[in-house]
Amino acid sequence: MTLVRRILEVVLIAYVVGALALAAAAHLAPVTGHALLAVRSPSMAPALGIGDLAIARRVPAEEVRPDDVIMIRLASGTMVTHRVVAITATDEGPMFTTRGDANAAADPVAARAEQLQGRLAGSVAFLGFILAMLSMPSGIAALFSIGASLLVALWLLDEVGNDDALEDLIRTLEAEGDVGRPATAPASPATP
Repeated sequence: MTLVRRILEVVLIAYVVGALALAAAAHLAPVTGHALLAVRSPSMAPALGIGDLAIARRVPAEEVRPDDVIMIRLASGTMVTHRVVAITATDEGPMFTTRGDANAAADPVAARAEQLQGRLAGSVAFLGFILAMLSMPSGIAALFSIGASLLVALWLLDEVGNDDALEDLIRTLEAEGDVGRPATAPASPATP
């Protein structure tokens, strides 16, 4: 029981610390010139999978080169992470033609320099799921539920591990001979 309890303690601590650290990092990233994004589509597979955490670093538009993976903000506010396939110079600055690695064709509209949010600096598999959950009320509730379930499991292990009353009851019943013997019906008197 002790090993299971220790494992649950480690998982609970890692879970709480990890979720809090990720939330703090997401809020502090813009201060350091970075952004954390949850990948929500398979368009960049296999480089980025659904649920990966993409880490973008702000760079000037002039530093972006073909084959770079960049993050752009669409007019709708949606963030898109795609690879640059061509750069066109214009009077307003460079225009980036992008395409997802898993897509057959380039994106229909080229991105303007002011839409550039950053260049991919790295990624962490599956951590984007937690970041996405932290961005929605139902996700936060789910994260709290998981943490609460781990905490309840620890409390239950404490109760089972420290409750000698159950063991005393079993010993008493064994001593009386009631445990392990099948129950029999009382014998009825013989009838002539």
